[in-house]
Amino acid sequence: MNRAIARVAIVGGGSVAWLAAAALRRAFRRPGLEVVVLDTGPAPDAPVGHWTLPSQRGMHALLGVQEADLVRRTGATFKLGSEHVGWQGQNPHGERSGFLHVHGEIGTDLGGAPFYKFLLREAMEGRPENPEGYSVAAVAARLGRFARPMGASKDLTSSFTYGFHLDEAAYAAWLRDHATGLGVRRVAGDFEGIAVRADGRVDAIKVVGGENIDADLFLDCSGTEGLLMSQLPVVGREDWSAWLPCDRMLSALAAPMDDAPALTRTQVTDAGWLWRAPLARASMAGYVYCSAFTSDETALARLREANPGIQAVPVRLASGRLRQFWQLNCVALGDAAMQLEPLAGAGLHFAQLGLGTLIELLPLAAPSNVESAEYNRVMVEHADALRDFTLAHYHAGKSPAGAFWAQVRATDPPPRLAHKLDLFAASGRINLLDFETFEEVDWAWLLMGAGVTPAALELQITTRLENVTGQQLAPLRTYVERLVASMPRHGEFVRRLVN
Repeated sequence: MNRAIARVAIVGGGSVAWLAAAALRRAFRRPGLEVVVLDTGPAPDAPVGHWTLPSQRGMHALLGVQEADLVRRTGATFKLGSEHVGWQGQNPHGERSGFLHVHGEIGTDLGGAPFYKFLLREAMEGRPENPEGYSVAAVAARLGRFARPMGASKDLTSSFTYGFHLDEAAYAAWLRDHATGLGVRRVAGDFEGIAVRADGRVDAIKVVGGENIDADLFLDCSGTEGLLMSQLPVVGREDWSAWLPCDRMLSALAAPMDDAPALTRTQVTDAGWLWRAPLARASMAGYVYCSAFTSDETALARLREANPGIQAVPVRLASGRLRQFWQLNCVALGDAAMQLEPLAGAGLHFAQLGLGTLIELLPLAAPSNVESAEYNRVMVEHADALRDFTLAHYHAGKSPAGAFWAQVRATDPPPRLAHKLDLFAASGRINLLDFETFEEVDWAWLLMGAGVTPAALELQITTRLENVTGQQLAPLRTYVERLVASMPRHGEFVRRLVN
Protein backbone atom coordinates (compact mmCIF):
# COMPACT_ATOMS: atom_id res chain seq x y z
CA MET A 1 0.00 0.00 0.00
CA ASN A 2 1.25 3.51 -0.79
CA ARG A 3 2.13 5.66 2.21
CA ALA A 4 0.97 9.26 2.44
CA ILE A 5 3.87 11.73 2.66
CA ALA A 6 3.48 13.19 6.12
CA ARG A 7 7.09 13.65 7.21
CA VAL A 8 10.31 14.72 5.47
CA ALA A 9 13.70 14.11 7.09
CA ILE A 10 16.74 16.16 6.07
CA VAL A 11 20.38 15.26 6.66
CA GLY A 12 22.83 18.16 6.91
CA GLY A 13 23.62 21.25 8.92
CA GLY A 14 24.55 23.93 6.39
CA SER A 15 22.59 26.60 4.60
CA VAL A 16 21.15 24.20 1.99
CA ALA A 17 19.64 21.98 4.69
CA TRP A 18 17.98 24.87 6.48
CA LEU A 19 16.81 26.50 3.24
CA ALA A 20 15.13 23.22 2.34
CA ALA A 21 13.61 22.78 5.78
CA ALA A 22 12.17 26.30 5.93
CA ALA A 23 10.85 26.19 2.36
CA LEU A 24 9.12 22.83 2.76
CA ARG A 25 7.59 23.79 6.07
CA ARG A 26 6.33 27.12 4.72
CA ALA A 27 5.02 25.54 1.50
CA PHE A 28 3.18 22.66 3.18
CA ARG A 29 2.47 23.87 6.70
CA ARG A 30 -1.29 23.93 6.09
CA PRO A 31 -1.45 20.24 5.08
CA GLY A 32 0.56 19.54 8.21
CA LEU A 33 3.80 18.28 6.67
CA GLU A 34 6.33 17.59 9.41
CA VAL A 35 9.95 18.48 8.67
CA VAL A 36 12.83 17.12 10.75
CA VAL A 37 16.51 18.03 10.30
CA LEU A 38 19.33 15.80 11.51
CA ASP A 39 21.77 18.64 12.11
CA THR A 40 25.17 17.10 11.43
CA GLY A 41 26.90 20.47 11.62
CA PRO A 42 28.92 22.21 8.90
CA ALA A 43 30.22 19.97 6.12
CA PRO A 44 34.00 19.56 6.47
CA ASP A 45 34.63 20.83 2.96
CA ALA A 46 32.02 23.61 2.88
CA PRO A 47 33.26 26.92 1.43
CA VAL A 48 33.62 29.86 3.76
CA GLY A 49 30.81 31.61 1.95
CA HIS A 50 28.89 32.26 -1.23
CA TRP A 51 28.27 34.87 -3.84
CA THR A 52 24.75 34.35 -5.08
CA LEU A 53 22.56 34.97 -8.06
CA PRO A 54 19.50 37.25 -7.77
CA SER A 55 17.31 34.18 -7.28
CA GLN A 56 18.33 34.35 -3.62
CA ARG A 57 16.08 37.40 -3.30
CA GLY A 58 13.12 35.38 -4.49
CA MET A 59 13.91 32.57 -2.09
CA HIS A 60 14.02 34.98 0.85
CA ALA A 61 10.68 36.44 -0.18
CA LEU A 62 9.14 32.94 -0.29
CA LEU A 63 10.52 32.23 3.18
CA GLY A 64 8.98 35.43 4.51
CA VAL A 65 12.22 36.98 5.79
CA GLN A 66 13.33 40.59 5.70
CA GLU A 67 16.44 41.67 3.82
CA ALA A 68 17.46 44.11 6.56
CA ASP A 69 17.41 41.28 9.09
CA LEU A 70 19.57 39.14 6.80
CA VAL A 71 22.19 41.85 6.45
CA ARG A 72 22.10 42.74 10.15
CA ARG A 73 22.37 39.17 11.42
CA THR A 74 24.85 37.74 8.91
CA GLY A 75 27.05 40.65 7.83
CA ALA A 76 25.99 40.12 4.20
CA THR A 77 26.63 42.64 1.44
CA PHE A 78 25.09 43.11 -1.98
CA LYS A 79 26.33 41.85 -5.35
CA LEU A 80 25.63 43.67 -8.58
CA GLY A 81 27.85 41.29 -10.51
CA SER A 82 31.33 39.87 -10.95
CA GLU A 83 34.55 41.30 -12.35
CA HIS A 84 36.69 38.75 -14.20
CA VAL A 85 40.33 39.73 -14.62
CA GLY A 86 42.87 38.02 -16.87
CA TRP A 87 40.57 35.44 -18.44
CA GLN A 88 41.66 36.52 -21.92
CA GLY A 89 45.31 37.04 -21.04
CA GLN A 90 46.93 40.43 -21.53
CA ASN A 91 45.82 43.33 -23.68
CA PRO A 92 48.17 45.05 -26.18
CA HIS A 93 49.46 47.31 -23.37
CA GLY A 94 50.61 44.34 -21.29
CA GLU A 95 47.79 44.70 -18.76
CA ARG A 96 45.53 41.85 -17.69
CA SER A 97 42.23 41.99 -19.54
CA GLY A 98 39.06 42.26 -17.50
CA PHE A 99 35.32 42.54 -17.90
CA LEU A 100 32.14 42.73 -15.87
CA HIS A 101 29.18 40.38 -15.84
CA VAL A 102 26.45 42.22 -13.96
CA HIS A 103 22.88 41.31 -13.10
CA GLY A 104 21.35 43.89 -15.37
CA GLU A 105 20.41 44.91 -18.86
CA ILE A 106 22.63 46.55 -21.44
CA GLY A 107 20.95 49.69 -22.74
CA THR A 108 17.35 49.62 -23.89
CA ASP A 109 15.41 47.84 -26.62
CA LEU A 110 16.06 49.25 -30.10
CA GLY A 111 12.97 48.66 -32.21
CA GLY A 112 12.79 45.01 -31.20
CA ALA A 113 16.54 44.44 -31.34
CA PRO A 114 18.49 43.87 -28.10
CA PHE A 115 20.87 46.74 -27.42
CA TYR A 116 23.91 44.48 -27.33
CA LYS A 117 23.32 43.69 -31.02
CA PHE A 118 24.01 47.35 -31.80
CA LEU A 119 27.30 47.09 -29.92
CA LEU A 120 28.19 43.96 -31.86
CA ARG A 121 27.50 45.76 -35.13
CA GLU A 122 29.70 48.66 -34.05
CA ALA A 123 32.54 46.28 -33.16
CA MET A 124 32.21 44.50 -36.52
CA GLU A 125 32.54 47.86 -38.27
CA GLY A 126 35.65 48.86 -36.33
CA ARG A 127 33.96 51.02 -33.67
CA PRO A 128 34.16 48.82 -30.54
CA GLU A 129 32.56 50.21 -27.42
CA ASN A 130 32.42 48.93 -23.84
CA PRO A 131 28.87 47.82 -22.93
CA GLU A 132 29.41 48.91 -19.33
CA GLY A 133 28.69 52.56 -20.11
CA TYR A 134 25.10 51.69 -21.06
CA SER A 135 24.36 49.67 -17.92
CA VAL A 136 23.24 51.12 -14.59
CA ALA A 137 24.46 48.04 -12.74
CA ALA A 138 27.87 48.07 -14.40
CA VAL A 139 28.57 51.78 -13.84
CA ALA A 140 27.38 51.50 -10.22
CA ALA A 141 29.57 48.45 -9.64
CA ARG A 142 32.64 50.18 -11.08
CA LEU A 143 32.04 53.29 -8.98
CA GLY A 144 31.29 51.43 -5.74
CA ARG A 145 27.67 52.56 -5.55
CA PHE A 146 24.47 50.67 -4.84
CA ALA A 147 20.71 51.12 -4.62
CA ARG A 148 17.79 48.80 -5.05
CA PRO A 149 15.96 48.80 -8.40
CA MET A 150 12.77 50.82 -8.50
CA GLY A 151 10.14 52.12 -10.92
CA ALA A 152 8.28 50.57 -13.85
CA SER A 153 9.63 47.50 -15.61
CA LYS A 154 10.93 49.43 -18.63
CA ASP A 155 12.64 52.18 -16.62
CA LEU A 156 16.44 52.22 -16.41
CA THR A 157 16.05 52.46 -12.64
CA SER A 158 14.62 48.92 -12.70
CA SER A 159 16.93 47.55 -15.38
CA PHE A 160 19.07 45.61 -12.90
CA THR A 161 18.86 43.33 -9.91
CA TYR A 162 21.31 41.93 -7.38
CA GLY A 163 22.48 38.97 -5.34
CA PHE A 164 24.41 38.73 -2.06
CA HIS A 165 27.77 37.92 -0.54
CA LEU A 166 27.11 35.53 2.36
CA ASP A 167 29.20 34.06 5.17
CA GLU A 168 28.16 30.37 5.18
CA ALA A 169 28.28 29.86 8.96
CA ALA A 170 26.34 33.03 9.74
CA TYR A 171 23.83 32.39 6.96
CA ALA A 172 23.18 28.80 8.05
CA ALA A 173 22.63 29.91 11.67
CA TRP A 174 20.18 32.61 10.54
CA LEU A 175 18.24 30.15 8.39
CA ARG A 176 18.20 27.58 11.20
CA ASP A 177 16.59 30.08 13.55
CA HIS A 178 14.00 30.95 10.95
CA ALA A 179 13.23 27.31 10.12
CA THR A 180 12.79 26.27 13.75
CA GLY A 181 10.54 29.30 14.21
CA LEU A 182 8.35 27.87 11.46
CA GLY A 183 8.04 24.59 13.33
CA VAL A 184 10.90 22.56 11.85
CA ARG A 185 12.23 20.04 14.38
CA ARG A 186 15.99 19.95 14.88
CA VAL A 187 17.84 16.84 16.04
CA ALA A 188 21.55 17.39 16.69
CA GLY A 189 23.69 14.31 16.12
CA ASP A 190 25.89 12.28 13.82
CA PHE A 191 24.64 10.22 10.92
CA GLU A 192 25.20 6.48 11.43
CA GLY A 193 23.37 4.93 8.51
CA ILE A 194 19.90 3.99 7.29
CA ALA A 195 17.22 1.40 7.99
CA VAL A 196 15.78 -0.04 4.79
CA ARG A 197 12.31 -1.39 4.04
CA ALA A 198 11.61 -4.63 2.24
CA ASP A 199 11.13 -2.72 -1.05
CA GLY A 200 14.58 -1.12 -0.78
CA ARG A 201 13.36 2.31 0.19
CA VAL A 202 14.70 4.10 3.23
CA ASP A 203 12.59 3.67 6.33
CA ALA A 204 14.61 5.72 8.82
CA ILE A 205 17.88 7.51 9.48
CA LYS A 206 20.05 6.01 12.19
CA VAL A 207 21.56 8.55 14.59
CA VAL A 208 24.71 7.78 16.55
CA GLY A 209 23.66 7.30 20.16
CA GLY A 210 20.09 8.38 19.44
CA GLU A 211 16.73 7.25 18.16
CA ASN A 212 16.06 6.58 14.50
CA ILE A 213 14.33 9.31 12.49
CA ASP A 214 11.64 7.76 10.32
CA ALA A 215 10.06 9.62 7.38
CA ASP A 216 8.36 9.15 4.04
CA LEU A 217 10.83 11.27 2.05
CA PHE A 218 14.51 11.96 2.80
CA LEU A 219 16.69 14.84 1.60
CA ASP A 220 20.48 14.66 1.47
CA CYS A 221 21.82 18.16 2.13
CA SER A 222 25.10 16.99 3.65
CA GLY A 223 27.35 18.49 0.97
CA THR A 224 29.94 16.54 -0.95
CA GLU A 225 29.98 13.77 1.67
CA GLY A 226 26.56 12.66 0.42
CA LEU A 227 25.95 10.89 3.70
CA LEU A 228 22.53 9.62 2.70
CA MET A 229 22.98 9.03 -1.02
CA SER A 230 26.17 7.07 -0.42
CA GLN A 231 24.05 4.44 1.36
CA LEU A 232 21.86 3.77 -1.68
CA PRO A 233 22.46 1.43 -4.61
CA VAL A 234 25.05 2.93 -6.94
CA VAL A 235 23.55 4.61 -10.00
CA GLY A 236 26.65 6.42 -11.20
CA ARG A 237 28.03 9.90 -11.51
CA GLU A 238 28.87 12.13 -14.46
CA ASP A 239 32.50 13.25 -14.23
CA TRP A 240 33.22 16.74 -15.60
CA SER A 241 36.90 16.93 -14.65
CA ALA A 242 38.08 16.60 -18.26
CA TRP A 243 36.37 19.92 -18.98
CA LEU A 244 36.86 21.54 -15.56
CA PRO A 245 40.16 20.20 -14.18
CA CYS A 246 40.40 22.41 -11.08
CA ASP A 247 40.27 19.88 -8.24
CA ARG A 248 41.17 21.90 -5.15
CA MET A 249 39.71 24.92 -3.41
CA LEU A 250 40.94 27.14 -0.60
CA SER A 251 38.61 29.62 1.09
CA ALA A 252 38.70 31.65 4.30
CA LEU A 253 37.64 34.90 5.92
CA ALA A 254 40.02 37.80 5.36
CA ALA A 255 40.42 41.41 6.40
CA PRO A 256 37.65 43.88 5.45
CA MET A 257 37.93 45.69 2.14
CA ASP A 258 38.08 49.47 2.10
CA ASP A 259 35.06 51.03 0.37
CA ALA A 260 34.20 47.66 -1.18
CA PRO A 261 32.03 47.71 -4.31
CA ALA A 262 29.04 45.40 -4.72
CA LEU A 263 31.21 43.04 -6.74
CA THR A 264 32.82 39.63 -6.60
CA ARG A 265 36.27 39.69 -8.18
CA THR A 266 38.03 36.76 -9.86
CA GLN A 267 41.56 36.74 -11.26
CA VAL A 268 43.30 34.03 -13.24
CA THR A 269 46.61 32.44 -12.25
CA ASP A 270 48.76 29.87 -14.02
CA ALA A 271 46.85 27.04 -12.31
CA GLY A 272 43.29 28.33 -11.82
CA TRP A 273 41.72 31.48 -10.41
CA LEU A 274 41.61 33.55 -7.24
CA TRP A 275 38.51 35.26 -5.88
CA ARG A 276 37.55 37.83 -3.27
CA ALA A 277 34.18 39.16 -2.10
CA PRO A 278 33.23 41.75 0.55
CA LEU A 279 31.27 41.25 3.76
CA ALA A 280 30.09 44.01 6.08
CA ARG A 281 32.72 43.30 8.75
CA ALA A 282 35.22 41.14 6.86
CA SER A 283 35.81 39.74 3.40
CA MET A 284 36.02 36.29 1.85
CA ALA A 285 38.90 35.07 -0.28
CA GLY A 286 39.71 31.85 -2.05
CA TYR A 287 41.63 30.01 -4.71
CA VAL A 288 40.24 27.39 -7.11
CA TYR A 289 43.13 25.50 -8.73
CA CYS A 290 44.36 22.31 -10.37
CA SER A 291 46.72 20.20 -8.24
CA ALA A 292 48.48 18.92 -11.38
CA PHE A 293 49.85 22.42 -11.99
CA THR A 294 50.58 23.67 -8.47
CA SER A 295 51.01 22.25 -4.98
CA ASP A 296 48.73 22.97 -2.04
CA GLU A 297 51.58 24.82 -0.33
CA THR A 298 52.25 27.01 -3.36
CA ALA A 299 48.53 27.68 -3.77
CA LEU A 300 48.23 28.85 -0.16
CA ALA A 301 51.27 31.09 -0.59
CA ARG A 302 49.68 32.56 -3.74
CA LEU A 303 46.45 33.25 -1.86
CA ARG A 304 48.39 34.91 0.95
CA GLU A 305 50.11 37.29 -1.46
CA ALA A 306 46.81 39.13 -1.79
CA ASN A 307 45.53 38.27 1.71
CA PRO A 308 48.44 38.29 4.20
CA GLY A 309 48.06 35.96 7.17
CA ILE A 310 45.07 34.10 5.80
CA GLN A 311 44.57 30.55 7.09
CA ALA A 312 42.89 27.99 4.82
CA VAL A 313 42.88 24.24 4.34
CA PRO A 314 42.53 22.86 0.80
CA VAL A 315 39.43 20.79 0.10
CA ARG A 316 38.75 18.45 -2.78
CA LEU A 317 36.68 19.71 -5.69
CA ALA A 318 35.30 16.99 -7.97
CA SER A 319 33.33 18.61 -10.78
CA GLY A 320 30.38 16.49 -11.82
CA ARG A 321 26.85 15.41 -10.90
CA LEU A 322 24.83 12.37 -9.96
CA ARG A 323 23.07 10.68 -12.85
CA GLN A 324 19.91 10.60 -10.74
CA PHE A 325 19.19 13.18 -8.06
CA TRP A 326 15.97 11.51 -6.82
CA GLN A 327 16.53 7.83 -6.09
CA LEU A 328 13.81 5.74 -4.46
CA ASN A 329 12.52 8.03 -1.69
CA CYS A 330 15.73 10.08 -1.34
CA VAL A 331 16.57 13.39 -3.01
CA ALA A 332 20.02 15.02 -3.16
CA LEU A 333 20.23 18.82 -3.03
CA GLY A 334 23.16 21.19 -3.37
CA ASP A 335 26.69 19.77 -3.35
CA ALA A 336 25.31 16.31 -2.56
CA ALA A 337 23.82 16.39 -6.07
CA MET A 338 26.36 18.40 -8.07
CA GLN A 339 29.84 19.79 -7.54
CA LEU A 340 30.78 22.76 -9.66
CA GLU A 341 33.44 25.38 -9.09
CA PRO A 342 31.77 28.59 -7.83
CA LEU A 343 32.79 30.82 -10.74
CA ALA A 344 29.19 31.60 -11.76
CA GLY A 345 27.95 31.86 -8.15
CA ALA A 346 25.27 29.24 -8.80
CA GLY A 347 25.75 26.84 -5.88
CA LEU A 348 22.83 27.95 -3.74
CA HIS A 349 20.82 28.64 -6.87
CA PHE A 350 21.11 25.01 -7.98
CA ALA A 351 19.95 23.84 -4.56
CA GLN A 352 16.95 26.15 -4.85
CA LEU A 353 16.14 24.88 -8.34
CA GLY A 354 16.04 21.38 -6.90
CA LEU A 355 13.95 22.47 -3.96
CA GLY A 356 11.47 24.40 -6.10
CA THR A 357 11.12 21.52 -8.54
CA LEU A 358 10.59 19.10 -5.64
CA ILE A 359 7.86 21.30 -4.17
CA GLU A 360 6.11 21.41 -7.56
CA LEU A 361 6.30 17.63 -8.01
CA LEU A 362 5.86 16.47 -4.41
CA PRO A 363 3.35 13.61 -4.65
CA LEU A 364 0.50 12.92 -2.28
CA ALA A 365 1.84 9.47 -1.58
CA ALA A 366 4.96 7.35 -2.02
CA PRO A 367 6.29 5.59 -4.01
CA SER A 368 6.55 8.29 -6.65
CA ASN A 369 8.31 6.83 -9.68
CA VAL A 370 6.69 9.12 -12.25
CA GLU A 371 7.47 12.27 -10.28
CA SER A 372 11.05 11.23 -9.59
CA ALA A 373 11.68 10.50 -13.27
CA GLU A 374 10.46 13.97 -14.24
CA TYR A 375 12.47 15.55 -11.44
CA ASN A 376 15.64 13.87 -12.66
CA ARG A 377 15.00 14.89 -16.27
CA VAL A 378 14.53 18.55 -15.36
CA MET A 379 17.40 18.75 -12.89
CA VAL A 380 19.88 17.12 -15.27
CA GLU A 381 19.08 19.87 -17.77
CA HIS A 382 19.56 22.55 -15.12
CA ALA A 383 22.87 21.07 -13.99
CA ASP A 384 24.31 20.72 -17.48
CA ALA A 385 23.30 24.29 -18.36
CA LEU A 386 25.13 25.63 -15.29
CA ARG A 387 28.17 23.56 -16.22
CA ASP A 388 28.15 25.02 -19.72
CA PHE A 389 27.93 28.63 -18.56
CA THR A 390 30.81 28.06 -16.15
CA LEU A 391 32.91 26.35 -18.80
CA ALA A 392 32.24 29.12 -21.31
CA HIS A 393 34.49 31.41 -19.23
CA TYR A 394 37.37 29.07 -20.07
CA HIS A 395 36.61 28.75 -23.79
CA ALA A 396 35.33 32.14 -24.95
CA GLY A 397 37.75 34.57 -26.54
CA LYS A 398 41.52 34.55 -26.30
CA SER A 399 43.05 32.15 -23.80
CA PRO A 400 45.50 33.11 -21.04
CA ALA A 401 49.02 31.78 -21.54
CA GLY A 402 50.28 28.69 -19.76
CA ALA A 403 50.11 24.90 -19.72
CA PHE A 404 47.00 24.74 -17.55
CA TRP A 405 45.00 26.94 -19.90
CA ALA A 406 46.32 25.11 -22.94
CA GLN A 407 45.08 21.83 -21.45
CA VAL A 408 41.61 23.27 -20.84
CA ARG A 409 41.36 24.55 -24.41
CA ALA A 410 42.67 21.26 -25.82
CA THR A 411 39.56 19.44 -24.57
CA ASP A 412 36.53 20.07 -26.76
CA PRO A 413 33.58 21.52 -24.81
CA PRO A 414 30.30 19.59 -24.55
CA PRO A 415 28.42 19.62 -27.88
CA ARG A 416 25.62 21.90 -26.62
CA LEU A 417 28.14 24.53 -25.50
CA ALA A 418 30.24 24.16 -28.65
CA HIS A 419 27.14 24.80 -30.75
CA LYS A 420 26.23 27.88 -28.72
CA LEU A 421 29.72 29.37 -29.09
CA ASP A 422 29.93 28.53 -32.80
CA LEU A 423 26.51 30.05 -33.50
CA PHE A 424 27.41 33.30 -31.75
CA ALA A 425 30.75 33.53 -33.57
CA ALA A 426 28.96 33.06 -36.91
CA SER A 427 25.90 35.27 -36.50
CA GLY A 428 25.83 36.92 -33.07
CA ARG A 429 22.87 34.74 -32.12
CA ILE A 430 22.58 33.42 -28.55
CA ASN A 431 20.61 30.20 -28.57
CA LEU A 432 18.93 29.47 -25.25
CA LEU A 433 17.81 25.93 -24.47
CA ASP A 434 15.21 24.75 -21.97
CA PHE A 435 16.00 25.07 -18.26
CA GLU A 436 18.86 27.55 -18.62
CA THR A 437 19.52 29.73 -15.58
CA PHE A 438 21.45 32.42 -17.41
CA GLU A 439 19.50 34.57 -19.83
CA GLU A 440 20.46 36.06 -23.17
CA VAL A 441 21.88 39.22 -21.60
CA ASP A 442 24.08 37.12 -19.25
CA TRP A 443 25.62 35.36 -22.22
CA ALA A 444 26.02 38.72 -23.95
CA TRP A 445 27.99 40.11 -21.00
CA LEU A 446 30.24 37.05 -21.01
CA LEU A 447 30.84 36.74 -24.74
CA MET A 448 31.30 40.45 -25.38
CA GLY A 449 33.51 40.72 -22.29
CA ALA A 450 35.63 37.89 -23.69
CA GLY A 451 36.11 39.95 -26.82
CA VAL A 452 34.19 37.69 -29.20
CA THR A 453 33.08 39.58 -32.31
CA PRO A 454 30.79 37.62 -34.64
CA ALA A 455 31.45 37.34 -38.34
CA ALA A 456 27.96 38.63 -39.15
CA LEU A 457 24.59 39.46 -37.63
CA GLU A 458 21.19 38.05 -38.49
CA LEU A 459 19.56 39.88 -41.42
CA GLN A 460 16.50 40.87 -39.39
CA ILE A 461 18.72 42.47 -36.74
CA THR A 462 20.81 44.28 -39.33
CA THR A 463 17.66 45.70 -40.87
CA ARG A 464 16.29 46.97 -37.57
CA LEU A 465 19.58 48.67 -36.71
CA GLU A 466 20.42 50.20 -40.08
CA ASN A 467 19.36 53.74 -39.07
CA VAL A 468 20.68 53.61 -35.49
CA THR A 469 23.90 55.57 -34.85
CA GLY A 470 26.21 55.92 -31.90
CA GLN A 471 25.57 59.65 -31.79
CA GLN A 472 21.85 59.03 -31.24
CA LEU A 473 22.60 56.84 -28.21
CA ALA A 474 25.20 59.09 -26.56
CA PRO A 475 22.55 60.73 -24.27
CA LEU A 476 21.81 57.29 -22.83
CA ARG A 477 25.32 57.09 -21.37
CA THR A 478 24.90 60.50 -19.80
CA TYR A 479 21.58 59.50 -18.26
CA VAL A 480 23.09 56.33 -16.83
CA GLU A 481 25.92 58.34 -15.27
CA ARG A 482 23.43 60.75 -13.66
CA LEU A 483 21.36 57.90 -12.22
CA VAL A 484 24.40 56.24 -10.70
CA ALA A 485 25.70 59.52 -9.28
CA SER A 486 22.51 59.73 -7.20
CA MET A 487 23.17 56.35 -5.55
CA PRO A 488 24.94 56.06 -2.16
CA ARG A 489 28.19 54.21 -1.70
CA HIS A 490 27.68 50.47 -1.32
CA GLY A 491 29.08 50.46 2.23
CA GLU A 492 26.93 53.42 3.22
CA PHE A 493 23.80 51.68 1.89
CA VAL A 494 24.57 48.62 4.02
CA ARG A 495 25.17 50.74 7.13
CA ARG A 496 21.90 52.64 6.68
CA LEU A 497 20.00 49.40 6.20
CA VAL A 498 21.09 47.84 9.48
CA ASN A 499 20.88 50.95 11.68
